[in-house]
Amino acid sequence: RTICEFFYQSFDEGVRELIPQAITSTLRVFKQSLQDLLPTPAKCHYLFNLRDIWRVFLGVCSLNSKKANDPGVVVRCWCHEIHRVFGDRLTDQADLQWMRKQIEGCLNEVFDVDSKAVYSRDRLIFGSFMTQEVENRFYEEVTEMQEMKEKIEEYLDDYNNVFPISMPLVMFLDACEHCA
Repeated sequence: RTICEFFYQSFDEGVRELIPQAITSTLRVFKQSLQDLLPTPAKCHYLFNLRDIWRVFLGVCSLNSKKANDPGVVVRCWCHEIHRVFGDRLTDQADLQWMRKQIEGCLNEVFDVDSKAVYSRDRLIFGSFMTQEVENRFYEEVTEMQEMKEKIEEYLDDYNNVFPISMPLVMFLDACEHCA
């Protein structure tokens, strides 16, 4: 809580009021993951620990009050981070549906927001790679999927032009989402 309060001190009061809800929701998803997503021989990577909680808050605390000083943006960022930290490990549709249900439960019961409003777009992605100017990079919501795909392809072209062994990758939206 103290770390979040430090990072969100420049945000509006409405955003700072979300800190206890984000903590409660993250712990809820973490505890349910430990109970329901047990490692098996086919899913041996289903191992969760306290670093996962830290990674969620690392992403959420990367927001900047100049670009994301809205409670809705912070809630969407929390959902994105939960998907990236916990959901990216999940390998089958049943587990992905389980994760979606956990997030929707937290949104409805803890954050008291409508999950349909949070998931109003096809994809919920945050990143700081949409500009190449390092000084002007902000961790923010990516709303234009085609623009994101083109930016990632541009970075890939830059890499292939610099290094002798190129990566001939085809960047489709699912791959781009995992790059974010």
